[in-house]
Amino acid sequence: MKSKFIQKIKNHIAFYLREDLQERISEEFERAFVLNNRDLPATLVLPEGYGKGLPERVVELLLARMTYHAGAKVLDVAHANAMPCHLKMVESLPQPAQLTGIDIAEPVYNTSTYYRESLVGDITRMTFDEGSFDLIWCISALEHFGMDNSGYTDNFRKENNMDLEAVAEMIRILKRGGSLLVTVPYGKNEDHGWLRNYDKESWLRVLAEAEKQADVKQYYFRHTFGSGWRETRPEELQYVGYFDQANCGSGGLAAAYITKR
Repeated sequence: MKSKFIQKIKNHIAFYLREDLQERISEEFERAFVLNNRDLPATLVLPEGYGKGLPERVVELLLARMTYHAGAKVLDVAHANAMPCHLKMVESLPQPAQLTGIDIAEPVYNTSTYYRESLVGDITRMTFDEGSFDLIWCISALEHFGMDNSGYTDNFRKENNMDLEAVAEMIRILKRGGSLLVTVPYGKNEDHGWLRNYDKESWLRVLAEAEKQADVKQYYFRHTFGSGWRETRPEELQYVGYFDQANCGSGGLAAAYITKR
């Protein structure tokens, strides 16, 4: 059974990494970015029909890019299996770029082109000093924390509240006034073994943890084949499952832009 589970994860990743899919994600991100020259937490502008048939990464890359400023010390959480579209965005960042990547798994590519430093370790057990980073990205990663990550590495922990621990630690290592971007698949409560689809209750627990130390701006998005990705209200996503849209990713997305007080 375990080998079938691991193969399922690998098949999902392989499908996601198809070259044509990655190119389409990058093209859509670039199409939207030119319309959004303001920093978060500004109102987002998504082009008509944005990302039809594409996974949530088209939205996440836009959010991440809008948080970045040249010279910022950035921590990119869970970078070991970063997709080509993500790496292309990182490579295009205005200089000087000071990116550190961290992951429980060994990277599957040469990180030196994209990151000044690449670390292997659990974000909840690292020894970063308080206030080490201006910006932290946790993009489609929190849903894997505390889950079965055997498809990526044997070096993982299964723990119910690890996502809350991670959020608290990421805020701790931010500078005062620094920002954390967290994105997760969102809709109805689902446990897929290696990832969870957050629902209202589980996501509010994450936001409550963040609000102990920071101010939080929330965003919600939905994908449909009729209109692609669009911003929406969380209530509209309550019955949306992870695989409902057959778009190689989640049907709903929640994002939190968290600024340390």
